[in-house]
Amino acid sequence: MAATLGWRIFLRSLLVQSSWNFSGMQNLGYFFMTWPALSRRGLSAPELREAGLRHLRQFNTHPYLAGLVAATVVRSEQYGQTEEGTEELKRSLMCALGAVGDEFFWATLRPFAAIVALPAAIAGFAWAPLILLAVFNVPHLTVRLWGIRVGLARGSGIVEMLQRRPFSRALPALGTATTALIGFLVGSGASDRFWGLIPGHGLLSAAAAAAVFALLLTLQFRGLGQGRLLAYLSAVTAVAGAVFVMRAP
Repeated sequence: MAATLGWRIFLRSLLVQSSWNFSGMQNLGYFFMTWPALSRRGLSAPELREAGLRHLRQFNTHPYLAGLVAATVVRSEQYGQTEEGTEELKRSLMCALGAVGDEFFWATLRPFAAIVALPAAIAGFAWAPLILLAVFNVPHLTVRLWGIRVGLARGSGIVEMLQRRPFSRALPALGTATTALIGFLVGSGASDRFWGLIPGHGLLSAAAAAAVFALLLTLQFRGLGQGRLLAYLSAVTAVAGAVFVMRAP
């Protein structure tokens, strides 16, 4: 039963944005996700109407984590949590996961996926977009399924697990990998003999690109330790990319 319900919530969560509106935002999508559980609870018509209206209240979070919120609330309602407690849990999760999801998926994973696919695109391979879609969507769909499974299994207990910040642990690694790849591509592109920054002067082009890129990163992070470290990393990988291109036959 739980597995079937989980798959139904997952499939419906793919449409959570399809009925977005200014008044309730994702409320219709949230109601659509929770309806399979509501309709099987054996509620009377007035109780079902009241529960449905409660699930139609304003809702907005990161779309990839909306299923986690829905599954957690469904589990909490099944085990008799009060209406006030369930509503508070729902609002707390949707606000926190909205920020976490934006940082992880939009600001970190999406640029990483684009950078990973870029070398194949530069090389002219028609299947390069498939790399981007795979690198982004495999983690994305995995997180969707994981969130729904854990929400149905733990209910409100998921709050304790999320306090350990499982998503935040991956951010430094993905950020560092993205910086390294960007630096390598900047160096290899800048030193190209035909369209580099200074055609015919590969090493000088790479040095200029590395210096500019490092300066921009340093300014972006306002001189913080992490910013300087990423700047140095990008400079090193830019030179490595230039050497790689110049040594290629």
